[in-house]
Amino acid sequence: MNNSMKEVGYLEKRSAPNLVWILSDQHRFCDTGYAGNPEVETPNLDWLSTAGAEFEAAYSNCPLCVPARGCLWTGLHALRHGAAANDLPIRPECESIATVLDKAGYHTAYFGKWHLGGPPRDAFISHYNRLGFQYWNANNCNHDYLHGYYDDNNNIRHPIEGYAPAGETELVLEYLEKAHKKQEPFAVFLNFGIPHDPYFALPEGELERYQKKKLTLRGNCEKKLLQGERGMDAYEPERYYAGYYAHIRQLDLQIGRILDELKKLEELGNTIVVYTSDHGDMLGSHGYLNKQMYFEESSHVPLLISWPGHIPGGKRETAVGLVDLAPTVLGLLGLRFEGQTDGEDLSDVVLGREPERERFVYLYSYVPCHQAAARRISSWRAITDGRWMLAVDQKRTVLGLYHTQEDPLQMRDLQLEEAYAPKKQELLEKLDEEVHSHDGYVDWKILLCQHGLDSLWDESEAFFSKYFSKFYTNLKKTGKG
Repeated sequence: MNNSMKEVGYLEKRSAPNLVWILSDQHRFCDTGYAGNPEVETPNLDWLSTAGAEFEAAYSNCPLCVPARGCLWTGLHALRHGAAANDLPIRPECESIATVLDKAGYHTAYFGKWHLGGPPRDAFISHYNRLGFQYWNANNCNHDYLHGYYDDNNNIRHPIEGYAPAGETELVLEYLEKAHKKQEPFAVFLNFGIPHDPYFALPEGELERYQKKKLTLRGNCEKKLLQGERGMDAYEPERYYAGYYAHIRQLDLQIGRILDELKKLEELGNTIVVYTSDHGDMLGSHGYLNKQMYFEESSHVPLLISWPGHIPGGKRETAVGLVDLAPTVLGLLGLRFEGQTDGEDLSDVVLGREPERERFVYLYSYVPCHQAAARRISSWRAITDGRWMLAVDQKRTVLGLYHTQEDPLQMRDLQLEEAYAPKKQELLEKLDEEVHSHDGYVDWKILLCQHGLDSLWDESEAFFSKYFSKFYTNLKKTGKG
């Protein structure tokens, strides 16, 4: 969809705009056309980047699937919403963006990956545990993209034929048509599992599309992984990139289908469209895979917010965390949480009413869950303003100081260079303020106990070891691993 703004259908039948929020899984900031990567095909995301606000410094506060999603929907940091590590359940009593929208007269609909229900990953999610989302075509967590399914409002399970993201998009298109006829404001949340690995569970021919090309590895991508890092199959960075880019292309195609449907229904001009991801993907950068790192490839995510006629197109330099997004989107709708949130309403920045300003985003990974358990860096905190980043471990030992504006690959650690001692001290003081407000420099096991999450964590770990042993085996059998 490459239409100019003049061609966008504009409908003024309601005073309240609709909302379509699209969330991907593990899409790092640098892998889109508009961000300067010509090797990945994202014409629809590129269009959104010019049609609305493109945030250049958007970060996942806790770059891991479950905590990040909890931050997104509640505006709370991970220890407050309870889903502080993968496969920990969110506290169902949390006020969410859905509960606010429901009270304001919106019909809220959730599609795709949830991952806030705790183990097992194929669990049905009860109405009580859906954070107020009214319409439900979702799964707790499934990354087998060629064997997808969704559970409906009554928790009846339905298989998805073919490539799951395409099937999930079809469900959204059907919903949009029905919602349009009702002439009531709707809020759709579509949550794709891609481009998260497995990188090779793709429609036929899609992997080959990128394998035919000579792909450029990111400048900090290592040919050999650090000890303890492992993927779902043998590490071949060029092949990983090919599958990752193929998933992103498919992601962009599905977004294009939704934008086209909104235009056909003459709803695009009356709809706020949000696109972001829960975290990025290291893909071999600095010798790491997946996420749970403070490095840009893991924590820095794309963020686009469009609303024709209201949000001026262009870049925004103000740093923003995922914890800010729900308060910000509600602010665009003239709404707010009833309770206190950790996130800030930045809707005036989005709308261009407020000038750009210096702002710091707090990053953390408390629990070295799953793959991160084998890493030397088990638990960390960090702070960034989009130009500088400082990271420390749970004992406050500095792990790295980076001038990310001049050194986006984070190849030069400045922490021991005397010229940067004042900047290091400034950022350390900023970080201390955040740490003491939210958690403290406390051992992660003690932290879980303090917040009543220790027994849930033990359940999660017991489940996870069995689940992934079975998952890897199934991938081998089906030839997708």
